[in-house]
Amino acid sequence: MFHDSGPDKMIATITRFLLMSLVSGVVVVAQTQEPPIAGAGRDTFDDRREIERLRQQPLNWFGGVSFAYSQPRGDFKRFLDSINNGWGAGFSINGGYTFGQVPVSVGVAVDVLFYGMQERTFQTPLVIGGIPRTVYDTVNTTMTFVPITVFVRIAPELEWFQPYVEAGAGLNLISSSFSLKSNLGGSQEQSESHAPFQYSIGAGLNVKVADVFNVPVSRQAYYVHLGLRYLYGDYSDYTFWRFADGSSRSIEVVRGASRTDLYVITLGVSAAF
Repeated sequence: MFHDSGPDKMIATITRFLLMSLVSGVVVVAQTQEPPIAGAGRDTFDDRREIERLRQQPLNWFGGVSFAYSQPRGDFKRFLDSINNGWGAGFSINGGYTFGQVPVSVGVAVDVLFYGMQERTFQTPLVIGGIPRTVYDTVNTTMTFVPITVFVRIAPELEWFQPYVEAGAGLNLISSSFSLKSNLGGSQEQSESHAPFQYSIGAGLNVKVADVFNVPVSRQAYYVHLGLRYLYGDYSDYTFWRFADGSSRSIEVVRGASRTDLYVITLGVSAAF
């Protein structure tokens, strides 16, 4: 049987020609066309190179926030234990600057430590102008320590870990207050503050949890932070208020004097940028 294959061969030839032309055109366009947006189509190798460049650059600024737990030491602890205020808790914030490639930093830490707060409301029935009334007296006492420390820190970067040691100095603001407020509008308030000098030593560990890259501009590093600082406080007078006993309405003033040593443990998060 005779079969004319001429048209089929022609169609196949034309099809191959069109496919080859299309592929050639795409290759030419891909080689000559510029990306319309800066950074678009960046090669993966370029990204890795930029990331490595940013990773080698020092992060100069740092800051963090932590939960803080504290206890006094020595005679200061014995005095506060005697009035049932032997420990404090609160929060700590810090920030500072690192000097380039050298792992030396300077910074400031502020610890806000609440060493006790008591509040009681007492009811007193009265007859005023022939009308029975109930007077509500609310009594509040507070005790707060705020160590403010300027420190120098040595903190080498070891892959995902950053141990550090530090030394510092500053003030420990010791404040206490007493207030009495009545629903009839009367009030009475007293407070006292002392600011003994303190110097400190400390150590800690930052564990890196993430590096965030904004290629090709910047890098930020995020850490979980654990630290211990021991404060050697100067000798100081101090005054606190407390209830005379468990159910009493009476407030008594308690005065003492000693060195004001204490330690602070912090656990939180920090960032370098």
